[in-house]
Amino acid sequence: MSLGRLGRLGRMGRICSVLSVLSVLSVPSIAVSQQTTAERTDYAATSSHADVLAFLDSLARAGAGIRRATLATSPRGREVPFTVASRPLVDGPAEAHRSGKPVIYVQAGIHAGEVEGKEAAQMLLRDLTLGALRPLLDSIVLILVPIYNTDGNDGFGPAERNRPGQNGPAVVGVRPNGQGLDLNRDYVKQEAPETRGAAAIIAAWDPDLFVDLHTTNGSYHGYALTYAPGLNPNSTPANDWTRDRMLPELRKRMRERHQREVFWYGNFRNQHPDSLILGWETYDPRPRFGTNWFGMRGRVSILSEAYSNADFRARVGATYEFVLEILRLAATERATIRGLADRAVPLPDSLTLRSELGQARLEDVIAEITQPAGEGAGSFSRRRRTGVYRTIRMPVFDRFQPARREAIPAAYLLPPEHAPLAQLLRGHGVRVARLGAGWEGPTEGFRVDSVIAATGAFEGHREVRVEGRWQPRATSVTAGWFLVSTSQRLGLLAAYLLEPASEDGFVTWNLFDRDLRRGRDAPVLRTRQLPTVRGTELP
Repeated sequence: MSLGRLGRLGRMGRICSVLSVLSVLSVPSIAVSQQTTAERTDYAATSSHADVLAFLDSLARAGAGIRRATLATSPRGREVPFTVASRPLVDGPAEAHRSGKPVIYVQAGIHAGEVEGKEAAQMLLRDLTLGALRPLLDSIVLILVPIYNTDGNDGFGPAERNRPGQNGPAVVGVRPNGQGLDLNRDYVKQEAPETRGAAAIIAAWDPDLFVDLHTTNGSYHGYALTYAPGLNPNSTPANDWTRDRMLPELRKRMRERHQREVFWYGNFRNQHPDSLILGWETYDPRPRFGTNWFGMRGRVSILSEAYSNADFRARVGATYEFVLEILRLAATERATIRGLADRAVPLPDSLTLRSELGQARLEDVIAEITQPAGEGAGSFSRRRRTGVYRTIRMPVFDRFQPARREAIPAAYLLPPEHAPLAQLLRGHGVRVARLGAGWEGPTEGFRVDSVIAATGAFEGHREVRVEGRWQPRATSVTAGWFLVSTSQRLGLLAAYLLEPASEDGFVTWNLFDRDLRRGRDAPVLRTRQLPTVRGTELP
């Protein structure tokens, strides 16, 4: 699967040098009413929110046999639609899982200026329900969110302002939602209705596979698309399988079936031609990002990033083909994927709270040689393209390793005044119980040594980091305290969110601010033995 063979390297260089020639996507003949805005305008424009709703309506009128529902209502009152497609059409999550088919959740347009996922998603839905791809729906259940950030999508403006450096179309939406939030930084705090709606759908349907469609806006390389699994080092068997087996196979299929080169998501550490050997580096392991959050849930999670310097038609084509191959591979590997989902995974002894880049491995990476354009040569600097591609062996930093670990207890305890946080945990899908009687037993309290707040605001918050340590306590709690057992499928995620020293937990997002004082205990307790009193599980 690697790029190590010299003959293949030469072929890849030729492929990349004619990348624009390979941008034509062949799709079945379709009626005008079932064409996307991109198709109708020869890829000069992208769909509005109204266009997407009209397209979904046209599929229903044509007998596509899809079920449409509302994921959320945006801050500005727009419907965020999602559709369910399968053959036969399932009537809900229970029937979907009884079918034995993998349930696949695909979303597009979380960053609304990144538009090819939205177009490719619509085209795929059409071809899966009315076109030549219909037999694929015999083997999968598809949940599709074609336009996730509806408010941002319709914030149309010049691409030079909304998506500088992206190669078409000329007018696109904006990155934030109607609250001004980056929705792909909201998965921990869940402040946006779109995030809460998606989390509810995911909790209800429990998909086996999550795909998030984006456009990269960084370095100049030779790949039609880049990808990543969940990057949090608290990995699961499903995430390991995605990284080690599924994504390499997808790379092979994209090359052999579609003549497109794809690679692990990342950017060059420095884009100056003489400095490319410094390496290729991925992004961030924290679960504020959707694919990292979903990867911690014990399921298959895939990030897709079309190449922003390719033209719009090429980006739609690459995204369409990549998602199609994901669906095909999921159908082929349905037993493996369902087995990973059904397997009871023992909770590890400890979890990673803070992480750092792991050791690099040497790989061949295709770079486009660029020249200065006034912005330097950093990872995201705009440069002047030359059309010259070179395959360079360099360090690839594509995973993270632990920088701080903590033992995982049997359970965490939250006082009654933190009922909103108990509900937030329920929003994540974590089971939470309210104690029906008092309990006395051995616990541990987190003694805070320091509280460090960020100097600037991010997403409306000043992120917090605490230093400290757990110490034994003899504790008596009253009825009404909340109990979060780690002996549940999302126990790892629950522990990560509740640990005070976590790099992206509830403390990070100011949810414990009023109770954090140097020399005092944080409000969350943990215990190595489950309380014996009965509790009532929160709905």
